[in-house]
Amino acid sequence: MYLVLFNVAGFAIFAWLLLILLPTWKVTRWMGETAVFPVILSILYALGIVPLLMQAGPGMMADFGNAEGVTRLLANRDLALVAWIHILAFDQVVGLMIYRENMQHRYVPLPVQSVLLFGTLMFGPVGFLLYYILRAWSRGRRAAHAQPAEAEPAVGRVPVAGGVVAAVRTAAAGALAVYRRERMLTAVALLGIVLGMGCAVAIGVRGGELVGAEGHLRKAMAFDVAVGIYLLTLILLLPLGRFSRGGLAAWRVSMTVLTLYALGMETVQIARGIDPRFTKVGTVTDQILGGFFFLAAMGMIVTFAIVAWKVFSRRMDGADGPLLLALRYGAVATFGAFAAGMWMSAVQGSRAGAEGSILPLHAIGFHGLQALPLVAILLTWAGVAAHRARPWIHAAGFAWLAACAAVAWQTAQGRSVLELAPANGIAAGSLLAWAVVAAMAARTWMRGGTMDAGQGAHASPVASASAASLVG
Repeated sequence: MYLVLFNVAGFAIFAWLLLILLPTWKVTRWMGETAVFPVILSILYALGIVPLLMQAGPGMMADFGNAEGVTRLLANRDLALVAWIHILAFDQVVGLMIYRENMQHRYVPLPVQSVLLFGTLMFGPVGFLLYYILRAWSRGRRAAHAQPAEAEPAVGRVPVAGGVVAAVRTAAAGALAVYRRERMLTAVALLGIVLGMGCAVAIGVRGGELVGAEGHLRKAMAFDVAVGIYLLTLILLLPLGRFSRGGLAAWRVSMTVLTLYALGMETVQIARGIDPRFTKVGTVTDQILGGFFFLAAMGMIVTFAIVAWKVFSRRMDGADGPLLLALRYGAVATFGAFAAGMWMSAVQGSRAGAEGSILPLHAIGFHGLQALPLVAILLTWAGVAAHRARPWIHAAGFAWLAACAAVAWQTAQGRSVLELAPANGIAAGSLLAWAVVAAMAARTWMRGGTMDAGQGAHASPVASASAASLVG
């Protein structure tokens, strides 16, 4: 009987899928209002717990007050299965509370809401805690800050009349201005790159990458450098988000703390010969720190989702329209990279099947955040009008996402991305298509905007403090 109740309770996953993936669908809204799934779970729980209470008697409740008694109760198979239904029901009650309140007040954007609900599904109290913190932050921001004033365009025309080198220097000056304003985040990003270089030096000095039983210095090197580059890219997007002063300060501190913890865990633990995520030789403390590492990764997803939502919510009919469009495609690719990271966490490694590796999918997703805005930046530098630039940006975006999808398909089949296969052919062809569009955009810029001469968007005459230097 209890195994049947346990199996039937598994249907609750469908409610979570609706809440996370289709929050605005009318069926999801109806489900959220009626709380039909928690009600059914509660009925299943009652069907299980009542016979157990009748069998064991009220004295069973005396064991609830001490650790030995709880351990003894959960050692009973039937009671453990019923306790699991108890957890499922109340996790979903908390998820519905988050869903109902946020759908009404929109304390956090819907992508962030979905991440929080996933966190509640996996680690109930942690998901609620994150929502509670973000809700408090949002309430304070609404009360204390008005909407920021309209800013200058992030990227303007950068003619090549004085030479390509001079034009690139002009654009780079805008990026340096952003990095100077975000000194703390920039220092953390550079720290990641320096730590990665240090790992490379250690590999050379040691003559190998393995430290102890689980410490792979090459993994630490790749992780630290990748996080550094990712953060340098993200810094350049902040002006496009139009944060309030308080909102930007909270985002800045959160990102700094999360990144420092991730870099420290990856580097220090591997230097100790311990896998920072899934150690089998470390102590209980190391395993707990690995759990916090996972939570830090979830937090970094939330911080990116906040920036992405800021970009997504902006209108694209202004001077920054082409760049905002490219960033939407880049954000989709980046969320795919985060999904690949969660895939690696689920399988406790980067292997997929016999020959597949999840790392290429992880990498191509993140690099979309640089590759796709590059096309928009070159076209904007050339002075190409927004309506002329959009088809090219759409072509580059579709090509990059098609490459990501093909690599994901090949990886899911447990096959290498280097073998001759249709999916790899699609990926290579899609990346080539992106390269062609990027080359045409560069050619247009170097020719002085001949694709659409004289019809450029009326932006500032120089690239100002933002994504102009994504080309780096």
